[in-house]
Amino acid sequence: MLSKRKLVVPNARKALEDYKLEVAKEFGVNDPKSLASNHTGYIVRKLVEMGERQLIDDNNN
Repeated sequence: MLSKRKLVVPNARKALEDYKLEVAKEFGVNDPKSLASNHTGYIVRKLVEMGERQLIDDNNN
């Protein structure tokens, strides 16, 4: 069983934090920790969309 704190891809945490900063800027928020839960849901949906697109692109090539 994997620990909840251990990442399979160590760079994922940094990438997610960078993405949160980018989205926070789009919403005009200086601190991503202050994003409301609906914004967090938006971030997750966007990450899933990006992953799906990448999988589709990888399979088409």
